Amino acid sequence: MLLGVMLAIWLWPLWRDLAYLTRKVNHLGQESENVAIALKKRSVIQPIANKLNMLGERVHGLLRDQRELTGAVAHEFRTPIARLKFALEMKPEPDSQAWRGIQADLDELEGLVQEMLDYTQYDAMTPELNIADIPLNTLCSEVVARLAPTTNKTLLVCGDELTVRGDGHFIERAVINLLNNAIRHAKSQVIVEVYQTDNAVNIAVNDDGSGVEPALASRIFDPFFRPDNSRVRYAGGAGLGLAIVQRIQIWHQGSASVTSSRSLGGACFILSYPL
Repeated sequence: MLLGVMLAIWLWPLWRDLAYLTRKVNHLGQESENVAIALKKRSVIQPIANKLNMLGERVHGLLRDQRELTGAVAHEFRTPIARLKFALEMKPEPDSQAWRGIQADLDELEGLVQEMLDYTQYDAMTPELNIADIPLNTLCSEVVARLAPTTNKTLLVCGDELTVRGDGHFIERAVINLLNNAIRHAKSQVIVEVYQTDNAVNIAVNDDGSGVEPALASRIFDPFFRPDNSRVRYAGGAGLGLAIVQRIQIWHQGSASVTSSRSLGGACFILSYPL
């Protein structure tokens, strides 16, 4: 009898913590805010609680992104679909301006779908990187050469030939995304600069557009972030292009940031790779 009482007293804290843990887990993903599990440090199931807190944060973030994605997709699809419906009501002739507008709207929808598929792939997990020495000036020049025929904006590359260790395919994708954003918002000119500071090698993409408001700089790389002011919608599409850039930089232990361009007066997006 005494042994049973002592055993019950010894197991009581464990039973209490497990009951608390069960209640919290039942609410996981059901609340608008993340439900944190707080146990005493000496609890034997504290390590489990820590892992569940990490899982809860991840689930909460995924649910938030899903809600934002639904809103972003609905908003972005509504405009081209409305234009398509109006154009079709006009029964346009093939090769007419209205017909070309329908094709442009379909291309826009296709681009939005592809952007979301790309982000899903990039956000899933860290891929196996093919690490090599990447000459950044050469890489940027090749990207500019490919994009130049698609725009009437002037694209320039300057700076020394600096090398970083990384995956050339993904670094190229980050540069392409930044250049596409710059081309979309520049008035007439985009300059890509490769340079080195005391602790990093950097790629800066400058444009002469209206720039990014300082208050938005900390959120501009968030998934699905779309500023209300159309003059600063650097994310483009569903707001995933810059989120992909941020993801690629994390894979390379680098960073992505935005500031005002001292050379052109618009925005300056910077990719930094630590030395």
